[in-house]
Amino acid sequence: MRDTYVLRGEQWVSKATGQPMQTRGDFVPTPQLVRDIAPYMSMASKQMIDGRAAQREDLKRTGCRVVDPGEYKPTYESKKRAIAHGREWTPRALPEIRR
Repeated sequence: MRDTYVLRGEQWVSKATGQPMQTRGDFVPTPQLVRDIAPYMSMASKQMIDGRAAQREDLKRTGCRVVDPGEYKPTYESKKRAIAHGREWTPRALPEIRR
């Protein structure tokens, strides 16, 4: 089970319960550190976003959300590139001609 731990003094403790991190024999669990995001220009607000807190604030202010990687499906209009990337070829639909 995963838990969130914080460093208090010289000991890792659970953020929820305050209990120290448990170790099993010679196995020492190591924390996973999540780095801050690199600065980028927001497409919605055209402001510079320089961290997670700024990103959350910008998303809330603009009514946007981060797209989950599972929601995004790349499209390839070039058959050659689709084959090179091992993806499905999705040619652009031709406009309907009305006469």
